[in-house]
Amino acid sequence: MSQMENPIAIIVHGGAGNIPPERYELVQTGCREAAARGWAILAAGGSALDAVEAAVQAMEDNPAFNAGRGSVLNAAGEVEMDAGIMDGATGQAGAVTLIRHFQHPISLARAVMTSTHHLILGGEGAEAFAQKMGFEPVPNDFFITERRLAQYRRRIQAASADTVGAVALDAAGHVASANSTGGVSFKLPGRIGDSPIPGAGFYADDRFGAVATTGQGEHIIRAGLSFLVMRLLAEGQPAPEAAARASDLFRIRVSEGEAGWIVVDAEGNVGVGHTSQNISFAWRTSDEDDFVTGIA
Repeated sequence: MSQMENPIAIIVHGGAGNIPPERYELVQTGCREAAARGWAILAAGGSALDAVEAAVQAMEDNPAFNAGRGSVLNAAGEVEMDAGIMDGATGQAGAVTLIRHFQHPISLARAVMTSTHHLILGGEGAEAFAQKMGFEPVPNDFFITERRLAQYRRRIQAASADTVGAVALDAAGHVASANSTGGVSFKLPGRIGDSPIPGAGFYADDRFGAVATTGQGEHIIRAGLSFLVMRLLAEGQPAPEAAARASDLFRIRVSEGEAGWIVVDAEGNVGVGHTSQNISFAWRTSDEDDFVTGIA
């Protein structure tokens, strides 16, 4: 462990699915850059909540991922985005769905958490709230990249669900979790996945740790996947073991389930698990001198 008195840790995911080998370097670099953004905050004594928001913002700005700019298109050829965030210290959470005109859905989700008595805002109501809070709208086509437009025109389903997420532990012992996504290719307008749903797409509790998921949202929601992982942490399983054991629990509930998840526990251990073909990730803990990146 480093000379820091208390452990810190961050792990991010860049999505699960069939990640083509030619994209390995691109997504690993993006994950590393996002983790580094969050790590800098933690290393300076900042909060886990700030760290996961910053890490997810970095991936929302990176067109390599299915979040923010670079999101997949729905059946109408438009982008609709979801995001959620949770503070393990307070148990508070915030989420937004069906966002079409704001660059950082994760920051809007945090505003819902801190500035309303609600947990989830969606659609026109969420966008009106964003403008009231001072977020600047952008045209929907700001989020559409040439890669995603080509996929849409050729009716090519994205091979991987490049939803992004982050979980972190700060030096004060607090954890946080965050997810952001453009959803699935060619989804019906109005479809909502797991990313903005606590207990499915994300969860954080200072007593045990934090989880963020990725993959087929309908499968994740049906299983309550984040709660499954949290249960293992609550039973005393360290993050690596909880991440590994969650596969069996997930498959019991959804035998065909395709998903991935990242975990941090209250001691600063991290873990990665998946039932999908791949998941991309990057992490750093107080035990490492540099970032660990990979495609599992």
